[in-house]
Amino acid sequence: MEKFKIDVDLLGAIKPLIPLGGVLLTGYALYWVALGIYRVFLSPIAHFPGPKLAAFTTSYQAYFDLVQGGQFFKHLEKLHETYGPVVRINPHELHINDPAFIDELYAGNNKKRDKFKWQGRAVLLPDSLVATEPHDLHRKRRAAVNPYFSKQNVRKLDSVVIDSLNAILRRLDESARTGKPWHASLAFKAATCDIITYFSFGESTKYTDLPDYNTSYFEAVDDHLHMSWKMSYISWMGPLMETIPPSVMGWVYPGLKSLWAMHTKWIEQIEAIRAQPKKDGYQSVFHGLLQADAPASEKTTARLRQEAQLLVLAGQDTTAYTLSALVFQVLENPDMYKKLKAEILQAFPDPDAPLSSARLEQLPYLTAFIQEGLRLHPGALIRQSRIATEQSMVYVDPSTKKQWVIPPGTPVFMDASCNLNPAYWKDPETFRPERWIENPRLDKHLISFSKGTRICLGINLAYSELYVLLGGIVRQYEVYDGTDTQTSPTLALYDTTYEKDIKVRYDYLVPFPTIGSKGVQVKVRPGNPL
Repeated sequence: MEKFKIDVDLLGAIKPLIPLGGVLLTGYALYWVALGIYRVFLSPIAHFPGPKLAAFTTSYQAYFDLVQGGQFFKHLEKLHETYGPVVRINPHELHINDPAFIDELYAGNNKKRDKFKWQGRAVLLPDSLVATEPHDLHRKRRAAVNPYFSKQNVRKLDSVVIDSLNAILRRLDESARTGKPWHASLAFKAATCDIITYFSFGESTKYTDLPDYNTSYFEAVDDHLHMSWKMSYISWMGPLMETIPPSVMGWVYPGLKSLWAMHTKWIEQIEAIRAQPKKDGYQSVFHGLLQADAPASEKTTARLRQEAQLLVLAGQDTTAYTLSALVFQVLENPDMYKKLKAEILQAFPDPDAPLSSARLEQLPYLTAFIQEGLRLHPGALIRQSRIATEQSMVYVDPSTKKQWVIPPGTPVFMDASCNLNPAYWKDPETFRPERWIENPRLDKHLISFSKGTRICLGINLAYSELYVLLGGIVRQYEVYDGTDTQTSPTLALYDTTYEKDIKVRYDYLVPFPTIGSKGVQVKVRPGNPL
């Protein structure tokens, strides 16, 4: 009886609130109706082609990124097949798949281009260079680090890349002795991490020398990248994770433990450089940043830790993926291998002479091979949005000649899908280095490193790694011919196929192959002495 009385009293207390709840629900519904009408019919970009559902809600795009898991890049192809080269992909943003628009969207310093906020969310680095939205602030931050990644400075540090090449060659020799396959994809991640950490801190991780290449760290990076779209669409998720100390994060998210251990190490290295800013010999990126003429807010440990994560993660997985794909292509195509080797040996006839990135970059077939690898196998799929803040942009559809005027403040993005546009690349899915020799000016259509004032900071370092690491391996080894009579050490693909281990199946800022893939693996044979 007492319980019945309490229930009656509770109902009596709630009853006056029921009409209020109805009002709130009605108001909420009307808000979405009004917002939908505005977005679909009245928005400044309402006239652009695309699905009406995409114009109404970001949930359309989120379905492919979150529910299907990194599949929007595939759906984007279908949208362009249906709607043409310019498509509205969500309530705010347009996508253009036409290399002719690259120079307009990714303009130089004479035109301001802000960045859309979603990219900063995806990388969980809101105060880093890559997430900096305003054009002017980005220009100032970029100026502080540009000198360290100039071609001149990168070439001065050829020895750092060659050290990683020598470490890889030692691991290849080890595989020849033991008969175990060489894990090229993992080895290249380790090597590029070793290189970028030396550039950043003056101290290399030396993962290439570890028996397992510190696999747990790279698995943690993969887990982190798999969270990128969640952080983009769930705006509070990234800031919440930022409040969790690195020492606790490994317990909250066990899969990220190795990455958060690196966070702690980066913080320690930054503080050590802050305490002793002058160093004999090489001055690292963070020596420069901490000595730069910049406000104290730009030099906080919290912000610089984000820059450290940006430099390291952007500098390892991206180039490593392209290197792995290049090794696949060169071993899958023995005639290309022989042509590359002949060109490299002609340039470096002395087998003991150290390689030089400057000399390697002058080799036409090697250059064509690398450019084709960057076109077909770019290391980053990141959506490179730009916003023209002060003036409209005009895009002309080449097939209809229709002019599309893009209002100021509209985010527009292009991505590596431009590298496969058949109007600019004949047989775009075919790996054919000769196209670059036939037309050296194709590079103006290549968007693998982005373009303009926000072009990839590490482009010169990435090219150095591609030339030296690939060139050094080809120089040292022959491609296996199946006879078991070759006197020199040989390489052959092992349990590796294009469909399983190279082709992009998932987009989580960087390319991911089939689930369960071990990446590119290579069988190393020592050769038979005469």
